[in-house]
Amino acid sequence: MFSLTVPNMAAKITRTIFRDREVDEDRFAIVKYGVEIFLVNVTKGITVYLAAALLGMIWQTLVVHISYLIVRRHSFGLHAKTSLGCTITSVVMFVVLPYFVKDIQLSGWMIVVISVFILLNIAIYSPSDTENMPLFNAQKRHDLRRKSILNTFIVFLAIYLVPIESFKGLMLLGLSLQVVMIHPGTYFVLKRRYKNYEKK
Repeated sequence: MFSLTVPNMAAKITRTIFRDREVDEDRFAIVKYGVEIFLVNVTKGITVYLAAALLGMIWQTLVVHISYLIVRRHSFGLHAKTSLGCTITSVVMFVVLPYFVKDIQLSGWMIVVISVFILLNIAIYSPSDTENMPLFNAQKRHDLRRKSILNTFIVFLAIYLVPIESFKGLMLLGLSLQVVMIHPGTYFVLKRRYKNYEKK
């Protein structure tokens, strides 16, 4: 229901922003779109962390979410097609899955094996673009891949420095979720176009 009112709310906020000056339709539409994205993300965040709070999972959700975002920032990947789909997916990824793995403790060799798997996938498949945001510039793709690998190493460093064993698994979960979001197998299963920069 909220998603149906977001455009109206965004329009009202945008009109308030420009209330004392004239603005053309294109500029108004651009700002309105930005406001819509902000409202949707705020609503999604509230929903995710409210669900986490109800399950007593705030810290666990935060650990998975931050680990995921650190690498996703430059490796990109799939997006849900609707706001509702994005919210449901986010709750599953950042609340439901951490709830089931929060008490799992991994041995040292398992952490190494999972870390190598994650690093290989990030190095091979990032960045992954979408139909709406193809990455045509080859140099930019190279730079994003390099930054994605660096960000992955940053999370690995945190994994090996953090003394809380359960957090290690949660950080690996966050990285693994991002691997799923950039993997061509996921694109295939969801029938989404992969390597959109080749379709120029």
